[in-house]
Amino acid sequence: MMIRPPKILNVKITGTGSYLPEKVETTEDFVKKGASPEKIDYFGVSEHRVMGENETVTDMEAHAAKKAIKNAGIKPDDVDLIISGTGMPTQIVAPNSNALQHRIGAKNAAAFDVNMACASAIPEIMIAAQFIELKHYQYILLTGSSHLSRIADPTDPASFVVLGDGAGAFVMALADDKEKGILSFDIQTKGEYFNYCGAKVKRPKKYAGERQFHDPCVEKLYFYIGDFDNPSQSIMNYLIDSVPATVQKALEKAGMSLSDIDFLITHQNITPLAGKWIEKLDIPPEKTHLTYSRYGNMTSANIFVNLDEAVRMKKIKEGDIVVFAGQGAGFSVGAIVMRW
Repeated sequence: MMIRPPKILNVKITGTGSYLPEKVETTEDFVKKGASPEKIDYFGVSEHRVMGENETVTDMEAHAAKKAIKNAGIKPDDVDLIISGTGMPTQIVAPNSNALQHRIGAKNAAAFDVNMACASAIPEIMIAAQFIELKHYQYILLTGSSHLSRIADPTDPASFVVLGDGAGAFVMALADDKEKGILSFDIQTKGEYFNYCGAKVKRPKKYAGERQFHDPCVEKLYFYIGDFDNPSQSIMNYLIDSVPATVQKALEKAGMSLSDIDFLITHQNITPLAGKWIEKLDIPPEKTHLTYSRYGNMTSANIFVNLDEAVRMKKIKEGDIVVFAGQGAGFSVGAIVMRW
């Protein structure tokens, strides 16, 4: 049985930050790696960023976190809790948030990780909101990051073209205005598609069916995605329909409709999916901020980076109804309706 949240979780995002590595890979680089111009155009990713050889995902998160903390007008000592949603941690154990806590000097903060893949920002925000509403913590730092380019399948353009590196962060706190905060949320899961994409030890896609393979093709950790050129109709329907469906469900819980959305912040991957979500939600270009053509799919960093850029460009106004939405491998989708 689902327990509905209070009518308003009286919280706000008080500071945002993001970090993008300096190295840029462009269409020319993708073609050199074996992607056709037609495939690149189909994905809609013309360039992305790649983490430096001497960088770690914790480095990226620390850069973004420090910006968010500064923009919130607080100090690292003021942070009470860190929730991290990295796409792939620096190491499997311990949680990446622990390393981040040390790196930014947030010595008073507790820390833990959340994983809903690309959509990790959704449960992060909801967990933080309830801690703040219950007055357990005053300032909570949320982060999302990705360096999946390091495990991109070199034989699959859906992996080595689409995946981009980057990190973003929010600081959340109690809102002064009782009418502002989180109005509703929705999370849905369809575990039957668990094996459609993710990261696991496997052969490169090109050699997946071969019994014998040579050294460059040995099994290792790769990001993989199912046959996107010939998916089953059921999974294609799910990939396209699930995000608009969770947004509509969240809006219904808030007593609202699509026409009430002032701004949409969504996880973005490729044009055939993210483009369809925006089309189905009937969101005009001025009501969202698109970055995937420049940064690729930064998995759990997308929502963070997209919001940070939109805020810095002053696209979101006080009192706006902002909807956050995402889809994560596994598959889970989620949406949050918030009065800014």
